[in-house]
Formats: sequence, structure tokens, C-alpha cells
Amino acid sequence: MSKQIGFVGLGNMGAALARRLQLTQALHVFDLQPAAVARLVALGSRASASLQALGDACDVVLLCLPTSDHVRSALFGAQGLAAGLKPGSLVIDQSTGDPIATRAMAQQLAERGVDLIDAPVSGGAAGADAGTIAIMVGATAEQYARAQPVLGAISPNVFHAGGVGAGQVIKLVNNLVSAAQRMLVFEGVALAAKNGLDPERACQILLAGGARNAFLEKFMLPQVLKGNLSPGFTLELMHKDVRLACELGSNSGVPMFYGNLTRELFQMAIGEMGAQAQVHTAALMFDRLAGTHVVPAADTAR
Repeated sequence: MSKQIGFVGLGNMGAALARRLQLTQALHVFDLQPAAVARLVALGSRASASLQALGDACDVVLLCLPTSDHVRSALFGAQGLAAGLKPGSLVIDQSTGDPIATRAMAQQLAERGVDLIDAPVSGGAAGADAGTIAIMVGATAEQYARAQPVLGAISPNVFHAGGVGAGQVIKLVNNLVSAAQRMLVFEGVALAAKNGLDPERACQILLAGGARNAFLEKFMLPQVLKGNLSPGFTLELMHKDVRLACELGSNSGVPMFYGNLTRELFQMAIGEMGAQAQVHTAALMFDRLAGTHVVPAADTAR
């Protein structure tokens, strides 16, 4: 494993990934929010003054940023990583991004002798902290062999999906299915509640039958029905992921019937709740439309 590892992007997910990695590896870190950097420095990381400085100091750099546009800016913007990265360096993009954009950036960096691979994750910040998060890697076999020890320090659940961009493809598929599942659960539980069933009892019965799914088990029953609507992921980010999946479907000739419907439902939720509202707040929209109180009435979380 490389002696010098950097991590860029210390938001909710990035910070959790960095914390896990920091248990076994010394890190150089950078984020636009000084408080986020300070929290990692307090745990033993070393702050970098700029992206360029981090790139110059590190052989392997991991990024976890909101969009591929943010990744491109971090790499190629003024005093960006690319200005400091040495030939032979490895960049691991853990963002949920656009695989087409990622492949283009990988080609651009390859001209400088730098490898870029994608390794998005699924399982939430809690999964990152626990070391159980799934990591989906798009890389050549040689690149994967180089990255695996670094990623394996975060979680043993590392999957080689295929070539560069393949990790982000399967992550978009994952989030598309997860997002559609979430909206269908909100709709189904509202239907049960409107027709006299207690929402908690309805979820318990669904979990025992063919409708069992990860969202019901991990979020609807223990969080949404308790009034906790703050999983640390916004409506804007979920809408972005579904939009990217739909665009990928359009570009590759795959019909996206459920995907486009899900995208529109999230757009509707953004219109009602605001882009920065937490993703669980879409349940409040279903409560309003159905005239139900699946979310405890006292909760008005945004």
C-alpha cells in the first residue's frame, strides 16, 4: 500500500470513509470547509493547504464529492490535484458520478501518466463507519490490484465491476432501484394507513412477506415511522443520481419507465420540500397527498 494517501471531500459520506481509512492509514486531507478538515485532523490526519499540495504529497488520492463536475474542478481547476500529481499516481473517485464524464477524465489524466478509477459506495455513512459498506470498482485488473488494499482498509466488501466507469454504472443502477423502492414504500404504507392499518404493523407484515426490501427494514420501520427524517442524504442528491441513471439509459438505448417516473416524483418532492431537504421528507409529501399521518404528526423535519 502506498505510504502517502490523500482524501478530498469530507462531507457526510466522505468523512465517514476517511475516518474508517484513517484507522489503519495516515491521511492527508482537504475540504473547502475548515471545520470538516479540523475534525479529521483531530483524529490524526494532516491538513493540506491546497489540492495541488495534497496531490504533490500523495501517491494515492481518494475523492468523495457531490458530482462529476465537482470532481473535474478538483482535478483540473486552478491549483487542482492534477497540477501536483506525479506520473504513476492513482486517483480513486468514490463519488456517485457520471461514468461518461469519469472515462473522459481518466483519459485526460492518463495523458499525464496518472491513473483514475471509480469506486463509489453503497451502505450510508453508518456502513462506512462500521466497515461494512459496499465498494463498486471500475478499473483494469492491474489498477484494481493496486487499489484493493487501500479500499479493503475501508471495507472487505469490495467488488470489481469491470473497466473504468463500471463502478459508477452499477452504483447508478443501485440508487435507481433504491430510489424507486423508497417511493413505492411511501405510497404503499400510505395506502395501508388510509384504509385503517397501523403503519408500524403494516411494515411488520410487509417485512414478513414478498414485499420485504432493504428500505422497509433499514429505514422505514426504524427511522421514518419514528419521525427521524434525516439520514444525511438530500433530495437533490437522490434526484441527481436518478437523473444520471435515466440519462445513461437514454444514451444506451434502455427504456427507463420506472426511472423517469421516480425522477419526476423526486422533482415534485424538491418543489415541495426544497432541494436541501432530507430524502426521507418525501414521506411527508405522500402523507399530504393521501391525507394520512404515516410520519408522526409532530414531526416537521426538513
